[in-house]
Amino acid sequence: MEPPHRTHLRAPSIVLVLASFAFRLPPLLNARSTNSDAAVVGLQAMHVLRGEIEPFLWGSGYQTAGDSFVATAWFAMMGPSPLALMLSALSLHVLATWLVFATLRRHVAPWTALFLTMPLIVTPSSVHTYALYPPRQASLTLAIAALWAIDAAAVAKTERRARLWLAAGGLCATLAVSADPYPLLLLPIASIFALLVAWDARTRGHAERAGAFALGAFVGILPFFLLRSLAGANRGPLTFTTSMLDHHFRLLWNECLPWALSYKVYYAHHVMDYLPWNAPLAFRVVGVLGAILLGALVLFGLVAIVLPYPGRPRTIPLPIRRLGFAGALTFPVAIGGFLVSVMVVDHFSMRYLAVLTLMIPFAVAPAASALGTRRFAVAFAPHLIASAIAGWVGYGPFVRGPLPVVETPELRDDYALFDLLAAHGITYAEADYWASYRLTFLSREHVIVVPTSAVDDRYAPYRRAFEQAPEFAYLFDPGRSRENLGAAERALAACNSRVEPHRVGNLTVFLVNRSAPAQ
Repeated sequence: MEPPHRTHLRAPSIVLVLASFAFRLPPLLNARSTNSDAAVVGLQAMHVLRGEIEPFLWGSGYQTAGDSFVATAWFAMMGPSPLALMLSALSLHVLATWLVFATLRRHVAPWTALFLTMPLIVTPSSVHTYALYPPRQASLTLAIAALWAIDAAAVAKTERRARLWLAAGGLCATLAVSADPYPLLLLPIASIFALLVAWDARTRGHAERAGAFALGAFVGILPFFLLRSLAGANRGPLTFTTSMLDHHFRLLWNECLPWALSYKVYYAHHVMDYLPWNAPLAFRVVGVLGAILLGALVLFGLVAIVLPYPGRPRTIPLPIRRLGFAGALTFPVAIGGFLVSVMVVDHFSMRYLAVLTLMIPFAVAPAASALGTRRFAVAFAPHLIASAIAGWVGYGPFVRGPLPVVETPELRDDYALFDLLAAHGITYAEADYWASYRLTFLSREHVIVVPTSAVDDRYAPYRRAFEQAPEFAYLFDPGRSRENLGAAERALAACNSRVEPHRVGNLTVFLVNRSAPAQ
């Protein structure tokens, strides 16, 4: 039997892991409803198991195959499946959640640390995007690991250990950027945090500590430049624009920030058809109140760094103030990046604000220290309640009230489709991008579905094989296809091939024989 203090420390970690998986039960039960972006990761992982190794994610010249390699490990254990693919991303998010908890646990009581970490457990849709559907979760987990390592340097017992932790922090911070450009948002945060730790007035060797972080960061950024020297590499979204500030600001204020902070909720009415939730008045009140209180807590975290050093009761310890400043600084950095990003298009761009939720536990830690656990809980609870409700409602067809749906009916159509194609001896098909790779992965490549538009191709061998097939199918999924079905039907009728229409549940299927002329 373990000593009581050890059990007391371990219990919050167990609760954290169990709660993290329990809150994602609806999408886990419906993992086969995965999207094509995530399916590309799964398909590449299947090919990695066959020895086909590529540095970049399929079809990307700037995202690495890091998430695909993680998925490969899960596929090796469980076999290639949508559930294993989702677990590969979720396990990384749970690890990141635990690292946030472990960082806070160094400075506050374990159960208080767990309460502060709750925003990462009951997450809104902005975090679901990465926590459940790769890619990008590997890079985000590395960025969180960087902050965890830097904070470890602040409590290291020897100067040598402090420098090693800072070097590890720099390494993780830039490895995250090498894996995916998204953590560039957190790189200046990690760097400032490292400098604050290095220049602690109570220690010596400030320059050596800063140099250790810089050395680790230099080693971690080398893959970034190496990868971008390879054939097929591109800059990706590493550009900014000020020409759309007005559009971006209106989108931020009216849609994306409210969604990211859970006082406005979009949910999947049907698969990809997202609609705003007509929320009850009680939720709207709690959501707005939670956002206002959260803003005050974060603002306090931003200014707490300049408060006096410890020396009288209720003064906030310096390590907590440093963490709070790093977390709170993320808010202006992320919002500023959103306003000048070339990637911001519509309300789905709220996913670029997911980093706000990831940093909330650090940002509000100074307020928790100043207010005490009970008073802080009263101020923090409205945001947590709104976030949990928004995250659950955001699951859309995966939930029915407070209960998860075991599996959505649409999946029966997918497997009936595979049976129809097998009965006609058809292996190749085309469909809108958002239906194509998802179906390819779901069938484990027994059916190869390429995007209708070749510019959306992620794997050239699929296209070459499709173009050589004498027979193929055109698939229209009303929940995922953005194409016009009537226009597609007319285009097929004009191709001087025999076209045979079918209906499979909600799916429309045209079987096309290239070698047989139209009748």
